[in-house]
Amino acid sequence: MHVHHQGRSTYTLIIPSAVPGTPPRVEYVTMGTDATKGEKRQLLVGTGIWKMSRIPQEDLNDAAVGGEAEQERTGCLISEVVTPGFVWEDHRFMTAADLEGLFGNAEGGDETISELKKYLAVGT
Repeated sequence: MHVHHQGRSTYTLIIPSAVPGTPPRVEYVTMGTDATKGEKRQLLVGTGIWKMSRIPQEDLNDAAVGGEAEQERTGCLISEVVTPGFVWEDHRFMTAADLEGLFGNAEGGDETISELKKYLAVGT
């Protein structure tokens, strides 16, 4: 479970399909305090789902215009609760090969790969 505390963050969730040959689903969820805009304070992410988060571009743009003090305040604090527990041996970062395997044969897969590849860990 991810619990929002402060700031805003956009999560990208890549949900692999259970049906062979069917591309994964990509969902975007904004963690924040404004429920009228669809923002969530809690997000449950099941096992086997790839996820990443980043500060929304509009928040970065606003901070750039607001000066140095605003830039220093722009960020997000989210806690992650893992059950039944977290062990590093169960964790791994997505690689370019993982991304290709998920979207390589899908319609529009090249665009999705191009969009998401910039967020992969360095050296993958």
